[in-house]
Amino acid sequence: MEGFTVSDCVEYQQAKAFRRFFLIRLGLIAFVVWLLSWPTHLLPHTVLWGVFATASLAIGLTSSPLTRATNRDTASKPQR
Repeated sequence: MEGFTVSDCVEYQQAKAFRRFFLIRLGLIAFVVWLLSWPTHLLPHTVLWGVFATASLAIGLTSSPLTRATNRDTASKPQR
């Protein structure tokens, strides 16, 4: 990323990581909702989707993503 400062690059990478973190969890929750809701005829799908969407937003926004400390300037240590 030429022409950007280090802080711009870090901010971009953090935003990208957060989007990936949030979208993966939202996709997993959507899959689980689809899997569990197709045989359900008693609950309207809108209510079920609303409950799971609210839960996914709460989980996605309150949990922190797992971060791995990487340092590309140093050589990797040999594994035993």
